[in-house]
Amino acid sequence: MEKTNLPQAKDTLAHLEEIQALLPDVRQYIRRHEPGYWPEMVSVLSVVADEPLGPLANLPLASCAAVGGDPEEAIPAAAAWEVLNLGVRILDDLQDRDTPDGLWARVGVPRAFNFSAALYAFCNELLVRASWTNERYRAISRTFTLEVMRLAAGQDRDLRAETRTIDDYWETITDKNASAFALACTAGAQCGTDVRALVDACRTFGHHLGLALQLFDDFEGLWEPPGRSDLEMGKTTLPILYGLGVEHRRRGELEKLVCEGEAAANENVVRAILDGIHAREFMIWTALMEREQAVGALAPCPGKVGVSALTAYITAIFAHVEDILEDGGSS
Repeated sequence: MEKTNLPQAKDTLAHLEEIQALLPDVRQYIRRHEPGYWPEMVSVLSVVADEPLGPLANLPLASCAAVGGDPEEAIPAAAAWEVLNLGVRILDDLQDRDTPDGLWARVGVPRAFNFSAALYAFCNELLVRASWTNERYRAISRTFTLEVMRLAAGQDRDLRAETRTIDDYWETITDKNASAFALACTAGAQCGTDVRALVDACRTFGHHLGLALQLFDDFEGLWEPPGRSDLEMGKTTLPILYGLGVEHRRRGELEKLVCEGEAAANENVVRAILDGIHAREFMIWTALMEREQAVGALAPCPGKVGVSALTAYITAIFAHVEDILEDGGSS
């Protein structure tokens, strides 16, 4: 085991705290502009306006700092990003219906869809309210619009269930997941600089971060699902595609289960086949490659605080890798 670099760890913690100190201001920004004429929407927004924010809001703030900007300038972008995420989560829950406590289950499908659509409109209102120059507003607004369109295209491809090959898989998650995190980091960077190379560096970081997060999501969805597993929902994710694509003695058995729609009824068999070909290790290795590319993309960025916070963000998702691999070895 490597020894912890205590001075470096202290610096990273200080940098994270500097970014996270702005999270109450992000909540306040949302609260200040929430639609008081629609109390039901105010109630939906309480998740991001009244409760402590998770790490997602750090991304635009840290990206702004990474390019040498003042992260306070990214507060409106962070607020819009949080509201957009809330809308996407509501819509995703509505489409998958794999979370019994989702908004759709409490208020019904039509109202949940309506809230999701309204949240996208509200995220644009938060951008309009920012005290940026007209040029900066247009650039950031365009980033939100273009990346949300790519996200929706990826979601549509996923809903069509046309992910049959590894190439299909990467195309889908590049649009559906990488574009979302590219949006957050690009918009944050645009709050701090007009230098294209620095904005592109943060976009690339967000792109690879989104891919790494999706790989962990697919891992969890097959081996550690919090609710219905991906197999139960008929999703063909990378672990399955890997099992179908490499040579091994049980590939025919796996292919038969998948093609005949019997994978969900034989989850333990599918997991045993995948464990036998070290699919867990493959997923972690692939995610580590995405982390390496994400961190490497930040090399041109001059803002030490932001770079440190972004690096800590993507490093944190690998905190329990050893436990994951040990669990695989004991199954």
